[in-house]
Amino acid sequence: MRTINLCWLMILLFPFSVFAGRVRTLPASSQEMPVIHLMTGRSTVLRFSSPPKKVIIGNQNYFNIEFIDSDVTLQPLANTTSNMFVYGDGFTYGFILKVDHSADYDDLVFIRNKVPSFAQPTTEKMSVKVPVAKKDLKFTIAVPKNSKVELQGEAFKWNESIKSFYADIYITAKAQKITPTDSVKIQILSSGQDLTTIKPVFEKDQLNQNVKGRARIFANVSLKQTLKLKVQINKEEIIFDLKWKK
Repeated sequence: MRTINLCWLMILLFPFSVFAGRVRTLPASSQEMPVIHLMTGRSTVLRFSSPPKKVIIGNQNYFNIEFIDSDVTLQPLANTTSNMFVYGDGFTYGFILKVDHSADYDDLVFIRNKVPSFAQPTTEKMSVKVPVAKKDLKFTIAVPKNSKVELQGEAFKWNESIKSFYADIYITAKAQKITPTDSVKIQILSSGQDLTTIKPVFEKDQLNQNVKGRARIFANVSLKQTLKLKVQINKEEIIFDLKWKK
């Protein structure tokens, strides 16, 4: 009986401790992918300085999304991890969505534009050391002869938040007039192994004939690896050789 009374006392004293979310302000920029913590059964609101125009989620089947003025409301349907890009007037922000049962999930996140370091006042000039392993990895893409698809890209960049490299590549489909991007698959291969860490995200819902379409790919890569990009469009596969620049 004493144990039961003690349990009721704990419940009365801490009725909301298990489900206590947090409210925070998150500085964001187009060069970073900060993490948003979600919880199943709870909604999380991202509040922007101006109304977003479009939101793209990698695994869109696992999230409900609603727009209300400058707010984007996210409700996860399963425990999963995905990436999300938000487009608005003068900004493009990327986020990593993590769904778990942590009590530290986000209830409300104020998204504010991050002031670049060079714009901040400093009392003295300091040198910035960049680890060799995290410098931009520049590359070119060799397009096979008579290929119906062209692929272009410049460099893999390191993102500290997700501990992974990412690269923006541009796809131009020559043969078909309109190709839905959900039918396009991109893999980064090394010795036959797929290095892709997060599902690629496309800027638009479709690729138009002879018009460049942008996609962001994620992979843990290094200059010591020989890489290939495998692109599958409507069940047709094309292999591209990725060559590192010195």
